[in-house]
Amino acid sequence: MGGNNGAAHAEQGVPIVLTGPATEMSDFKLNPFRAFTGGFPTAIVPRFLLRKYWYPRVPTNGNYTAKYAPYGMRKIEAALINAFGEQQVAVAHPYDLKTFVGPNTKVIGITSMEPAGTGFVSRTYTSLVGFGGEPVAAAEFRDLITNPLLRKWDAKIVLGGAGAWQIHRAKLQKSYKIDCIVMGEGEKTAIEVFRKALNNEKLPPVIETQPPDPKEVFPIINPSVFGTVEITRGCGRACKFCSPMMRRRHSFPLEHIMQEVRLNAKHGTRMIILASEDIFLYQCSDKFLPNRKAVVELIKSIAAVPDVEFIQPAHAALAPVVYEPEIVEEIGPVLLEKSYWVTNQTRHSSVEVGIETGSVRLMKKYMPGKMLPYKPEEWHDVVTKAVDIMNENMIWPLATLIVGLPEETEDDTLATLELVDKLKHNKIFYVPLLFTSEDECMLRKASHMDLKHLTPLQWELLASCWRHNIELFAADLSQWPARVVGMFAYALYYRWKHGKIALQPLLKLSGMNPQQQKDAPKT
Repeated sequence: MGGNNGAAHAEQGVPIVLTGPATEMSDFKLNPFRAFTGGFPTAIVPRFLLRKYWYPRVPTNGNYTAKYAPYGMRKIEAALINAFGEQQVAVAHPYDLKTFVGPNTKVIGITSMEPAGTGFVSRTYTSLVGFGGEPVAAAEFRDLITNPLLRKWDAKIVLGGAGAWQIHRAKLQKSYKIDCIVMGEGEKTAIEVFRKALNNEKLPPVIETQPPDPKEVFPIINPSVFGTVEITRGCGRACKFCSPMMRRRHSFPLEHIMQEVRLNAKHGTRMIILASEDIFLYQCSDKFLPNRKAVVELIKSIAAVPDVEFIQPAHAALAPVVYEPEIVEEIGPVLLEKSYWVTNQTRHSSVEVGIETGSVRLMKKYMPGKMLPYKPEEWHDVVTKAVDIMNENMIWPLATLIVGLPEETEDDTLATLELVDKLKHNKIFYVPLLFTSEDECMLRKASHMDLKHLTPLQWELLASCWRHNIELFAADLSQWPARVVGMFAYALYYRWKHGKIALQPLLKLSGMNPQQQKDAPKT
């Protein structure tokens, strides 16, 4: 939207307006991991301060369109411009809607990853903090969707994005007056939804999309938040809790990717995030064997683009690291040179990995392809060897663990605790998450895990992970008195809210002697 279409339509409105909540129309001061805090509760810090200092709005172009926008929105924008023309589409920050929404506006497309606050991160950390109401991301979505301007001229409201299922599951569509919820990949099906809206036709309440032909997925034509570019789509490893597993796996051509990289760099994004369920899936074989040449060429090609200051792979699997460590040895120095991260005055790179569980039984049941080409029984060795190799190449991974998978037993939790113990000397940041059944996954009918159903061992797992995080990544918080005072306060709060089940592991996290717990006054 580099032209002046926004100004030309300022009085009467643009036919198609795309927007998203304030948390998603921000780059969190160029910190992609900070964006996860959108799942934290609203009462910790007032939102007016968060908007100013934590997730400030993206800048605008001269015509008041958003200079950067979420990658998924940019993909839909490209498809819409191809179908209907550039003058028909405007991408706007929610604070600038008055510039683009008017009598000529027929449809407002909204994207959101966390509209109801019921995803993995929000459910886990809003409940763990335990006070302050809804997650920040959900509150910002509510502010957007209830803005009277959206409905002033009877424009159709279409919701899409990775979190659209949350509104459908929570039965909020009617109260939020959303005309159509689009779930799934939108490039193909969503175009027809917008076409109907432009023609004033009735929209179906919910649409589950058909996957587009990868050859018909248009490159973005305007820069994305965090400089995100998509290198692969889908996965195929058959993890039953994961929605990307349901999508057909595809690697985008290098030139397609580089076109988007150059576009982002030209417009000053500084960072390039490589969107993929696993960077080692790029151009890999059907047996999940990594294509070393393709991955190395990809990383080095991006690093060579002028004005690319940082490169951040989104996700990586652990098995390919063990299978072909030479890939990490080749790309490690490049990622280190282009890394955003410095911890305790040490520069390192990072990438999100999924450990999920240490239980072989659960691996077989819910993640049968996660460790390929290795066997489930080898999972502990795969994880420990992969993290060792990453650390040797100055990659400190961020690792997710899923607590409370369906039918999880004490033995399963013990196995995960044992794996975490094996990694106690590694540079790794844990993000334990309560199991959440998303609509677009094979476990969508399973029950969510919540705090009140956690066992003492599961609390111990949460405590062990965060003790490791504090000691490694927040050294100032690991010292007396900050560590004891802060963690002891949490221990008292959880005892009050959840009973003794929460007290013991959290007291251990605070450093308090178990005997002191035994002798503590009853409440």
